[in-house]
Amino acid sequence: MLKTRFAVLSLPLLLAACGGGGGGGGGDDGAAPPPSQTSVPVEPCPVGDLTTTAAPAINALRSVAQVCGAANFSAVGVLSWDARLAEAARAHSTDMAVNNFFSHTGSNGATLGGRVTAAGYAWTVVAENLTAGPGDLSAALNGWMNSPGHCQNLMLATVTQVGLACVRRQGSDQTPYWTMVLARP
Repeated sequence: MLKTRFAVLSLPLLLAACGGGGGGGGGDDGAAPPPSQTSVPVEPCPVGDLTTTAAPAINALRSVAQVCGAANFSAVGVLSWDARLAEAARAHSTDMAVNNFFSHTGSNGATLGGRVTAAGYAWTVVAENLTAGPGDLSAALNGWMNSPGHCQNLMLATVTQVGLACVRRQGSDQTPYWTMVLARP
């Protein structure tokens, strides 16, 4: 079964939601503790080198006007690959596979913004698409393009970089796990 989810954050919105700057208690300071790890074997999906194939495939979709549900999008600029975003994506896909769950919130409570910051990326806009089940990049992208919220994330004019990861774990409920992170520094 194919499952998909999406999230979008912008720094001003995130700060407003968390009450703005300094002070104590409970806000997301960007640093997330590492997800719990077990000895469960997790491996990259056999989908080729995403560092060379993902951005061109995504940019081909972004290069033409798209209809995402009821929203029309003009063609938007190209995205460049960012290894830090790919690492944040890989870490989250691994967390979901190891801990057998599917969510934008990590098993340790880490948020999208916290994971991206922990990977060393200083972002102003960040968005995430998740899916579980597609066996290759084309199927994952097609699923996202056929989902209004995911399609809207892919067509965000405010993002400039992308990272993507796919991991699998035998015995997991929803393997393989795909995470796409789109952002602007």
